[in-house]
Amino acid sequence: MTTDLASDPTQPYKQAIDWTSIKLTPLEESDIDLLYIWQNAPDLRDLTMGFRFPIQKETVKDWIKHQREKNGKSRVVFAIRQEEGLIGTVQLNNIDHYQRKALLGIYIAESKKRNSGVGFISSALIIDYAFKGLDIRKIGLEVLAANYSAIALFEKLGFSKEGTKANDYFLDGQYLDVCIYGLQQTNWSTHVPSTANRLVGVVHN
Repeated sequence: MTTDLASDPTQPYKQAIDWTSIKLTPLEESDIDLLYIWQNAPDLRDLTMGFRFPIQKETVKDWIKHQREKNGKSRVVFAIRQEEGLIGTVQLNNIDHYQRKALLGIYIAESKKRNSGVGFISSALIIDYAFKGLDIRKIGLEVLAANYSAIALFEKLGFSKEGTKANDYFLDGQYLDVCIYGLQQTNWSTHVPSTANRLVGVVHN
């Protein structure tokens, strides 16, 4: 069994996790109820710098439809499933096929699933897909400077800090810094095991 274990003892995962238990799949209409709850949850919405206003179920349906229309053109969105249950989403945004760049976005909805390795595996799977399936050259992201657990995850994946937007995001009565991170395809060194549910086919020579 291949597991996701923290290499940094100061940021240990709560438990080992099996790579084979995590799958990235398309979002379906059956996911709407959970997405509706998550997109209206302040703790998820604000940490991910999401839309601040009420979202109706019909809006969630329209959002999923919009993903189908934009699929592969400027965005790719996957459901994160563990043992077939939906636990979050991960996506590549602002895909620029000419510059071969994209932005990474991820959230794990259930707090008990965080700091367990799920985010690491899910991110690794979509990065593997971006670099080896889509030939993306660079993946960037923005994260609140106060979101220490997310920053630890991204740095564990190999992202490097490229800059800071000072007082850039208003949250809970104050302006917070936003950090800019990037990962070059040539610097990607995370090993995705053969047992993982990769989104890229294996080439046999």
